[in-house]
Amino acid sequence: MSLLDSHTPHRRKGLLGRRPAMHLGEDILLARHGSRIDRISIDRRNHRTVAVLNDGSVDSAPNRLVAVPVTPLERFTQQVRDMRETASPLTKEDRRVLFWFTLGWIVVSVLFVVGVVALSSITGPQTFAQSAAFFPTY
Repeated sequence: MSLLDSHTPHRRKGLLGRRPAMHLGEDILLARHGSRIDRISIDRRNHRTVAVLNDGSVDSAPNRLVAVPVTPLERFTQQVRDMRETASPLTKEDRRVLFWFTLGWIVVSVLFVVGVVALSSITGPQTFAQSAAFFPTY
């Protein structure tokens, strides 16, 4: 049975009866092992093609010629997954302390902004004009 035979289950026909394009990993594995390949499957998550040989051994090859850099969204998703699975270097106690410091910083910032707005509404524009005259950098 040939790998390119139309009865091979892993080589289904696409739309309009055409075969889908061959993955780079399939081409590499065919060059390496030829007729010794029993089954080929595509690992889409890891972008690899996996082949099971006649003797039961397994070989794989990448489907990409050049490694694609990880996008920021993929990196963020991986970090969230690591935090959920506690594989992150941050422990739960560290995250709790970081949360409280962040919350405290937000409260102090809001109080500062409210104080500046209240001070500016109480004093009026004349006081700001006089204080601007005293600072040469204005």
